[in-house]
Amino acid sequence: MDASKNNMLRLISGPDKKFIIPVYQRPYSWKKENCEQLLKDLKEVYERKHQSHFFGSVVYVSENNGSCQEFIIIDGQQRITTVSLFLLAIRNYVQKHPELDVKTINTRKIKNAYLTDEYADNAKKLKLKLIQSDDDAYNALIEGKQPIEDTSITSNYNYFYSEIGKMTVPELEGVYNAISTLDIVSISLKPEDGDNPQLIFESLNSTGLDLETADKIRNYVLMNMKHAKQEKFYRDYWEPLEQTVGHGEINKFIRFYLANKTRRLYDEKKLYFEFKYYREDSGLSLESILQDMIEYAEYYREITAPDKNSTPYSDILKRISKLDVKTCVPLIMDLFKANSSGYISDEELRKALEIIENFIVRREVCDLPTNALNKLFVQVGAEVDKDINDEDISYYDAFCRELLSKTGRSRFPNNHEFRERFESYDLYNAKPGMRKYILERLENFGIRELVDVEKLVDDKTLTIEHVMPQTLSDEWKKQLGENWELIQTRYLNTPGNLTLTAYNSDYSNSPFEKKKTMPEKGFLFSKLTLNDYFKNCDSWGEEQIRERAGILYQKAEKIWWMPSAAETDEDAKPEWVSWDEDADVTSKLVTQVEVMGTLINTKDMTEAYRKIHAVLFELDPTIYYNSGFSWFGKSKTDVRKARKLSDNAYIETNTNSQDKMKAIKAVCEAMELDSDDVRLLIGDKPVKAAFDINDESTYSAIKTRKLAYEMFGKLIHDGLISKEEVQSLRTKERTKELFRHTDYSALADRRDANKGNSSQIRYRKNPLIFEGKELYVTTQWFDDDRDAIVQWYRSHLK
Repeated sequence: MDASKNNMLRLISGPDKKFIIPVYQRPYSWKKENCEQLLKDLKEVYERKHQSHFFGSVVYVSENNGSCQEFIIIDGQQRITTVSLFLLAIRNYVQKHPELDVKTINTRKIKNAYLTDEYADNAKKLKLKLIQSDDDAYNALIEGKQPIEDTSITSNYNYFYSEIGKMTVPELEGVYNAISTLDIVSISLKPEDGDNPQLIFESLNSTGLDLETADKIRNYVLMNMKHAKQEKFYRDYWEPLEQTVGHGEINKFIRFYLANKTRRLYDEKKLYFEFKYYREDSGLSLESILQDMIEYAEYYREITAPDKNSTPYSDILKRISKLDVKTCVPLIMDLFKANSSGYISDEELRKALEIIENFIVRREVCDLPTNALNKLFVQVGAEVDKDINDEDISYYDAFCRELLSKTGRSRFPNNHEFRERFESYDLYNAKPGMRKYILERLENFGIRELVDVEKLVDDKTLTIEHVMPQTLSDEWKKQLGENWELIQTRYLNTPGNLTLTAYNSDYSNSPFEKKKTMPEKGFLFSKLTLNDYFKNCDSWGEEQIRERAGILYQKAEKIWWMPSAAETDEDAKPEWVSWDEDADVTSKLVTQVEVMGTLINTKDMTEAYRKIHAVLFELDPTIYYNSGFSWFGKSKTDVRKARKLSDNAYIETNTNSQDKMKAIKAVCEAMELDSDDVRLLIGDKPVKAAFDINDESTYSAIKTRKLAYEMFGKLIHDGLISKEEVQSLRTKERTKELFRHTDYSALADRRDANKGNSSQIRYRKNPLIFEGKELYVTTQWFDDDRDAIVQWYRSHLK
């Protein structure tokens, strides 16, 4: 790196120089106030006869392309561009006003020394090359063509030109001469000597360069490339990416794309460095990542702009959008990817999207927190991939099973819980979007003449009506009975008491009979299905509210249906539970804990409790001493069945599992830890004995389909199976002859072989390699074939 004092005009003057603003930079963005400040500074230099004025720094990488020296600008775009615009405005003004007696301004020098290279090829005459939109506007001004309006380039040029017109000749000459006093620090980076432009950029950004996350990532992708390659990558990848998702959505897209790939949803402030880590950890080339991002950008556009994309699922995606739970985007990306890869059919994709919609709505009604979904939605896809890789289960079935397997705050509310909470749900005080969505679905379910509830509510044609009003008259209190206050408190804002009407102001707090029979406006005359129940009611009270809530629930259960669990013979799987989840750990087995990224094996909740505290105490002992925990003491006698953490630090262990979990939660809250900083792997049953292919006593530890895969793999790896036998096992006939219950060929060259019209993949995800080619093992094995598979495997070992 060479840094030296320089002068702005001296830097840009001279032949065979070209200053290039690389495509990864933002557009020129100086505003009028920046130009006003520059002009004010130049006038001060002129009026006070200053010898110099410091104008900041210019950081660049210099490359010799054979015909000229290219200066790739890392920092200083705004200053170089603004000075060039001011010089151009001076040149054009003086040329257009020959009557001015200007002696010290050489317009030919401005053009040939500062703005163009008169000896260069026509295509390369301009010394300053901006990014595309700015470059077109700059070229138009240089060449005297029709200006391109609505750009900062043209706007700032016009400002300078206008201000020049207000100056006297001495003032203009003085300001022009003042430009020559603009001193800079010129910093030339030399990548060949180890200078890293990207690290320099990061340092500049950390001290005040205000860039969007996407700008930083674009710079990271393109900065270390040669200029020609930068142009190609920008044109082929980055520009299509931004066009697909929209410039305003690019940061959100990158956040959800990274969540899908890393299975963690990062704060937007961390995305730049997380993108770098992902690229480095994945080992993928930037080109591969960008190609993948473009594919996922198409998914993102379909998910977030369903109104602009006509697909078989647009209606569901529109509804999901109304729920305003954006964190489901990574999971929907998983589904779209599975669909494009042939793992899930269009119909199954549609059902899976409905399940996500239903999952969100049921949780809303049951008052389960949305923040629990942040982690869940990014992890389900990975869990589904593991399921279909490990066993004979379709993508759709694995998807359903994983959602249904969640517990605690992450659970999928069952019908019993949904019904119980639906009847008492405070629908009126739900978020406006959710409230309109639920009423619209209840109104339109099962009918052909759909009512655009959202539009009619937005334009106030329809409003939400409390049948039992918010303010009760004496007549209402009498009708409700002696428990009127309790009834109003319990049911006022619930689905059973709410409806839609165009006559809310007419109804006011009128008695039910009037609301029902009001000429042309009463419930009797309403065409809305939500008002059908009232037509057969003579009064309104607790009984009617509960009965109508039950009728609406029957609709709700069909609208927001719950999938059935996929039928498998899998035992309940251990599940990772974070410290901040309301998980029931009573009588559970805790086989591992993860504390601050470190995995620790445990045998039960008691050991997990001790080991978690040991790590957290070492991390910050002051939390334990200063928080007043009832289960913590400075001596053995302070707590029951004390466990020593260190001298003068003991925790109580004579508590049940739930209390242990509460103690862990209390410490994590006090330390302000993230959800994933402390996790426990809990399950219902002990982990089965580890499988060892050399120990027949462990063969029962895994399923038949997995056992067959391991045995084929072992024989192929050890060279104990012939080419002829492999070929024969590619046929159903030979497979059936050996293994009576298996209906598909044991081996295949493709994973989607023998699929027929079904969406089910019948071969394992991970292939074996036989004689340099991929070989897939079927998953279609049954327990009745276990002995036959073992006998067949033994026969090859003799």
